[in-house]
Amino acid sequence: MPQPENNDPQAAIDVLREAVTFFSGANKALRERWVCEEMLQSVGVEFSRVEITSSVEEPPDVIFRDARFEVKEVLDPGRKRHREYKEALATALSGKTSDVPPSRYAPKDITPAAIADRAEAKLEALVKQYPEAVRSTLDALLYVNLAEHWLVDGPMPPSERFSRYGWRSVSVVYGGRHAFVFYASDAAPGFLRARVGKAFTTAEG
Repeated sequence: MPQPENNDPQAAIDVLREAVTFFSGANKALRERWVCEEMLQSVGVEFSRVEITSSVEEPPDVIFRDARFEVKEVLDPGRKRHREYKEALATALSGKTSDVPPSRYAPKDITPAAIADRAEAKLEALVKQYPEAVRSTLDALLYVNLAEHWLVDGPMPPSERFSRYGWRSVSVVYGGRHAFVFYASDAAPGFLRARVGKAFTTAEG
């Protein structure tokens, strides 16, 4: 998402309006394709946007070449991001400051292993929603977005941890700039198998 420049109040309002639209229910398919784009950019796969399409029938959510991505979001417990942006926009338009006193920004460190824990909790919750025969044909792609967390280096978890969930592969996009391929079965797309067990970061432009 774009950021306002030079503390321009109108620019901030424009960004908030764009965010409210982007995170609305009507733009679910657009967000899913965006997550795929972020993952592919992070892991270094060259692609054209026309290759990333929303599936006519779900699952999967998104098709990219021979990948069949089922995209899920992982947020802090109880967090409603669309509501956050709507409330922030309403405050900005009113010209008032938030009633919530500003807090000191103190991000917590989070490691790839801790992100893997969040991913596993989500996969565990999805087991009852997707029959095993369906999971085995899908590539799980989780977008993990946590408030006030800062990624630090750490060992990658063993990929065997994720095999029991039955997905063809399991990948994570963290915060838009980082990606992890936690698991890829023998049936997974080649570009995922080649990157399994690795962490990637998109260079800042």
